[in-house]
Amino acid sequence: MAEILDGGGQHKCAYDQCECQVSSLETYCSDYCSDADDAEETEIECDCKHAPCSLTEGDPLYTTIAEQE
Repeated sequence: MAEILDGGGQHKCAYDQCECQVSSLETYCSDYCSDADDAEETEIECDCKHAPCSLTEGDPLYTTIAEQE
């Protein structure tokens, strides 16, 4: 799969169900996505706890990628 970078040098997280953007130096937005992709799990939605993924709406435990750094 070819990576499509936006103007800021970011691309989508490599986990298919995730909607997060990561820097050009990263593959996944979180350990959750990396582990889920390695396990080849099939999920309807990502639960990485970042704002772009819908399961985080209303969840007080979600964090943005910037908050993790």
